[in-house]
Amino acid sequence: MKKIVCAFMAVSILAVATAFSAEAKSGIEAGYVNSSYSFKSGISGDNNYSLNGFYVGLSQDVPLFAGLHIVPGIYYTFLTDNSREDVMNFKLKGSLSDHYLNVPIMFRYQFGLPGVKLFIFAGPTLSLGLVSKQKYTISGTVLGANIMGDISYNYYTGKVNSKDLDIPQDTENPYKDIIPDIRYNRFDVLVGGGIGIEAFKFLEVKVGYDWGLLNRYKGDGAELHRNQVYAGIGIRF
Repeated sequence: MKKIVCAFMAVSILAVATAFSAEAKSGIEAGYVNSSYSFKSGISGDNNYSLNGFYVGLSQDVPLFAGLHIVPGIYYTFLTDNSREDVMNFKLKGSLSDHYLNVPIMFRYQFGLPGVKLFIFAGPTLSLGLVSKQKYTISGTVLGANIMGDISYNYYTGKVNSKDLDIPQDTENPYKDIIPDIRYNRFDVLVGGGIGIEAFKFLEVKVGYDWGLLNRYKGDGAELHRNQVYAGIGIRF
C-alpha cells in the first residue's frame, strides 16, 4: 500500500507543477456525494452501509493537446448518517460522520461546440481520512439505575469518549455491544471517471463514480472498501 501511495503522491506533485501552465484555468466546485461502504467478514458476513454528504474544493484545468486536459484538485468531503435503534436495554440516537481530504488527478477529453462542450474524465484519487466518528446519545436502565449521556468512538484511533455517563459500580461495561471493536486505515486510492458538460466557457456540471482499491480494515479476517457516486457544479475563472 505504501508503494501505491508514494507513486500517486509523485503523480500529484507532477500534476500540481503542471497546473502552473499559462493556459491553466482555476476553478471552485461543490456537490453531492453518496459513499457506499462494503464490509466483508468471514465471521459476521457482509455488513454494507452508505453515507450522504457534500464536497467542496479547488481544481486546475490544464490543456495538454487537442481536446485532452489534466485536472488536478483538492477537495474536502463530509459524509454523515443518522440512526435510531434499541440495543439490549438502551435506546440509541446515533450519528456516523466521516471527513476526508481528497486529491483527484483526472484526465479529461472534451469535444463539442464553442459555447457548449461535452467531456469525459477518468483518473485516480488519493484519499486521506481525517475523522471517522460514531456518536450515540444513550438512555436506558442498568441494574435499576437510569443512565443517560453521550458516547463516541473514533474508527481511526480507537478512542472512546463519554459525557454524563455514570456506570454503576461492579457492573460489567454495558456498552460492549454498542461500541464497535474495529479500526480503519486512513489512506485509500480510488479510481473512476464520469461525464460532464461545460457551458459559457466557465460553468461546469458533472457526475462521476469512484471505486476504492485498498482494504481500509485495520486487522485480519475482514475487508472494508469505499465506493462513491457524486454530482457537482463548478465555475472556472
